[in-house]
Amino acid sequence: MKKIIPNNGIFPKVLGLCFIFHFIFITANDKNAIHISQELIRKNKIDSAIVYINQNISQSKSLVTKALLYVELGNAYKLNHQYEKAPEAYQNALKIFSMKKLLQEEFYVYTHLAEFYRYRRQNTRAKEYIDFCDKILKREKINDFYRLKFYNRKAAIFSEDPSNEDSVMFYSKKALILSQKLNDSENTLISLLEIARVYEYRKNYSKAIKHLQNIVVLAKDKGDIQVQCDAMVNLSRNLDFIKNYQESIKVSLEGFEIATENKLSYNQLLFADNLQAAYKKVGDYKQAYKYLRIRLQLTEDYYHKLYDDKVLDYEKRFKSAEREKVINDSRKLLELQGEQIKRQNLIGYFILSGLITILIFAIILLNYVKIIRKQNRKLKFVSEQNEFLVAETHHRINNNLQLVRILIDNELKKNSTDDLSNRRITAKIDSLGILHRQLYNNHDKKNLNLKNFLLEIKQNLDFLFVENQIEVKFDVKDLVIPVSNAMYIGLLVTELCMNSMKHAFPNQHHKNIDLKIDTDETKVYFHYDDNGEAKNEITKLNLIEKLCRQLKIEYRIDLENGFKFSFNMKL
Repeated sequence: MKKIIPNNGIFPKVLGLCFIFHFIFITANDKNAIHISQELIRKNKIDSAIVYINQNISQSKSLVTKALLYVELGNAYKLNHQYEKAPEAYQNALKIFSMKKLLQEEFYVYTHLAEFYRYRRQNTRAKEYIDFCDKILKREKINDFYRLKFYNRKAAIFSEDPSNEDSVMFYSKKALILSQKLNDSENTLISLLEIARVYEYRKNYSKAIKHLQNIVVLAKDKGDIQVQCDAMVNLSRNLDFIKNYQESIKVSLEGFEIATENKLSYNQLLFADNLQAAYKKVGDYKQAYKYLRIRLQLTEDYYHKLYDDKVLDYEKRFKSAEREKVINDSRKLLELQGEQIKRQNLIGYFILSGLITILIFAIILLNYVKIIRKQNRKLKFVSEQNEFLVAETHHRINNNLQLVRILIDNELKKNSTDDLSNRRITAKIDSLGILHRQLYNNHDKKNLNLKNFLLEIKQNLDFLFVENQIEVKFDVKDLVIPVSNAMYIGLLVTELCMNSMKHAFPNQHHKNIDLKIDTDETKVYFHYDDNGEAKNEITKLNLIEKLCRQLKIEYRIDLENGFKFSFNMKL
């Protein structure tokens, strides 16, 4: 008989709590694994770090945690000089973050890839990844921890070139502010290292030494061996700059011992280099020679690691694959060569035929060009003759107009005492003269700038306006119209002005004439008015009537307050 468990709701709740505690336990374990990995790397226990990280990658249930562990694995491989494995680890992390669409974490991986290539002295590649980060930073708000790493690495890349000292200081200070905000001692030390480097570039060695001595003490307290060694290398170099060689030797010997004990080959090389130079300065050539030999051996070992046999093997394999590809391509080319030769022969015949055709065409074309040049010379001669004739015609028309004006002036003086009437006639002749002169000077013989034409007419009549104490205002918009229309409008304006002078202002102190011409691309809006008080003769506008008929317009006259004349004309 089966025992029945009462379903009172407690069992499902207990089961749910178990799931929650299990999830919390797994998450805590994942975070702990990342922290332990970072701590092992920081204390330079690289081999242990690689074993530990690989175990946790295989055991982790979370893809994100796996990706973060891959980043740490890449860092460990880099420090262990396993340069073919480090990029693969970073790329594994990048694939997971891309799949999960975690742009912030992609930014974090790009920062580490930039540092990897900087570490390997491949600054061009490093800058490419820094550029990726800059693009992400423009469109995404990145959390403080990832930005801190980015600013530190950007400062480090800039520090490779002393001319970038301002950029190094700028990004180092940004990183320092964030590291202090996050209470991140490791990145605080790294930022201080870069700032000390700027003081060195600026030859402020005393300030650089003070910073570096503090960094050595802080790194030693935190157990950060890598930063401690880096700071000691820089400290010994700055001590050399101020010629404190004994203190430089002391720091370098201590640093060399720490680097040797922790298998920091690159730092060993730098300490040996400093010791060789410092011993030489103090005259201890025996020790200088000793550390010169050590430095040479370390240099050879370091560059063998930097470009190890596996990398060379990859290059050989790549070249072999390329060679095989070339052989296969050559074989295919040989198989097709026979057919290509046949095609080429056929194409050759076509090309030869084409060349003969082109040659014949070129001969005909050259002959035609000679004929055209001959015709052009003739046309040029005719054109020059025409220009001469036009110039002569212009001068004769201008002289004839002047002669007509003089003859009319003489006749009017003999037969009339009305000086204003005489001037009305001569003003119209002058308007035609102005029209002719502007047309001659204009490249376009069919059209004329109305504004320039009317302003010159006004200038020609100004002495009459001044003599009759009339204030005149012309407001004409820039407008190009056919010459015939311009002529009629010029005569119309002249006639209206002369009419106003003769009839509009009997015994009047304030005399005004206003002309406004506007346009809206389809019409011309003409408006003329004066403030004259006399209206008895003003409507006898026979000439104005005829001019308006020539312009094919309907005009309006308003005598309500002075004299107003207006019309609209299509363009």
